[in-house]
Amino acid sequence: MIGMFDLDWRTSLPLSRINKILSDGTNKHGVEKYRLFLDGEGSCELSGFAYSRVISTPLQLVPANPGIEALQVGFDEGDPFVNRAPVIAWARCFDGSIRVVTPAGVDDGHMWKEGQGYVLMPDGSVHSVGAYLDVCRFDSLQEYIDYEVDQQRQRQEEKA
Repeated sequence: MIGMFDLDWRTSLPLSRINKILSDGTNKHGVEKYRLFLDGEGSCELSGFAYSRVISTPLQLVPANPGIEALQVGFDEGDPFVNRAPVIAWARCFDGSIRVVTPAGVDDGHMWKEGQGYVLMPDGSVHSVGAYLDVCRFDSLQEYIDYEVDQQRQRQEEKA
């Protein structure tokens, strides 16, 4: 159901009951904690994982036009490969961001670079999607792959 969040294995709650979520510092292991405040019913603690799940929970789904694909470039022994999945909808999520929905789910079924990534449009251009990316457009899939190869090269140089 849209707008529901599973707080734990036995408790689901409508997102409309969440008043606010605040950082609650870190625990003794240095892991970020959060506090979820409910309308009129106090608060509860959220782990960083639960926080990531709640902010990416869809409030609304809008069907996507056919021909849009979510892209993810990976590297196998230095050689790039492209994973492509059809975008079937756009999700407006609790944190206000727009995320892609593929047959695998929101953000292609996982935390797709924390709610950010790239989509191939029917005209062959590639566009950035997500709150943490600069608005970016590539004229072709190859131009986008070249960009990712360059980013990978820079990451490898920084490691060295």
